[in-house]
Amino acid sequence: MPNIATTQGRISLNCVFQGPDRIELIEEPVPEPGPGQLLCAAQKSLISTGTELACLKGCFDEGTVWSSWVQYPFYPGYSMAAQVIATGSGVEGIKAGDRIICPAGHRQYFLVDEREAALIPDSIRDEEAIFTQIAKVALLGVLRAEPAFGERVGVVGLGLIGQLVIQYLNASGTRQIIAIGPESFRLEESRRNGATDLLNLPVAEAFGAIEALTEGKMLDTIYDVTGSYNVLPYCTQLTRDMGKVILLGDSTEPSKQTIGPKVVFNSVSILGIHGRMMEGFKGWTEADMNDFIFDSIGRGKLDVTSLISEEASPLEAVSVYSRLIGHKSDYMGVMFDWTKL
Repeated sequence: MPNIATTQGRISLNCVFQGPDRIELIEEPVPEPGPGQLLCAAQKSLISTGTELACLKGCFDEGTVWSSWVQYPFYPGYSMAAQVIATGSGVEGIKAGDRIICPAGHRQYFLVDEREAALIPDSIRDEEAIFTQIAKVALLGVLRAEPAFGERVGVVGLGLIGQLVIQYLNASGTRQIIAIGPESFRLEESRRNGATDLLNLPVAEAFGAIEALTEGKMLDTIYDVTGSYNVLPYCTQLTRDMGKVILLGDSTEPSKQTIGPKVVFNSVSILGIHGRMMEGFKGWTEADMNDFIFDSIGRGKLDVTSLISEEASPLEAVSVYSRLIGHKSDYMGVMFDWTKL
């Protein structure tokens, strides 16, 4: 734990997107915590590759959440495990020395509202805890889809959230989990996480293979976890009549997105899922989700550490993002270790 007496007037090393394709590490002062705030020192943070690379690219349709949310300079990241250095007035239940998760960016020191923080159980390591934010998104997607025993399910988009969706589906009694994508490395990860069938081809070419694998029945549900505008119209053609498409990725250019030729005729449901809508679905709260995920990790029911493909010092941030831009499909989870500073 940082020495509280020596962190007065501290300077934080922060990762910032100064504009499209412009990554910088900058030093900025951090104020003392105000009422209801926590002053924290980063321990580990996880890059959410799809979201953060979209923010770095900076190509958004006007009127989208993306265009209003991403304002440069932009501070990327929302999956942080940190140690509390000090608390502001009125904070209860969290004290200096506690470990927390929170949706903070990639910053060495930062302030966070106590309402956005959750304590990390002693049994959970920081490198496991940083997956909580994206694990909640995957969990919400599966909960909202309401899978039934014996279903045939497809997953397109085999990054971190897609892999966690596969793990949840594997625990939910699905008959078939078909991972789809022309990415050999990610397909093998999908097999380890519970996929029953692998299709090493683009979703646009998957109709015949899905028809064969399901003996003509097609998919009950398919998850689009890509965030790409050109995937949805193919997903809607891979479901059975009255099937479901679960959108777990938000396109930055929805003006280019179509739904496919037979959505109405085949009565296909399209369900959009966003991580901010975690409260209230069938009684679930965000705290319930945190507890469920921590318990699942602790009991070995949810495997997250195998999804870490690279650990880096924050000092390497510029080169890390540059590699991800060029070779995203070669990586799964990339973690910044702030204790290396």
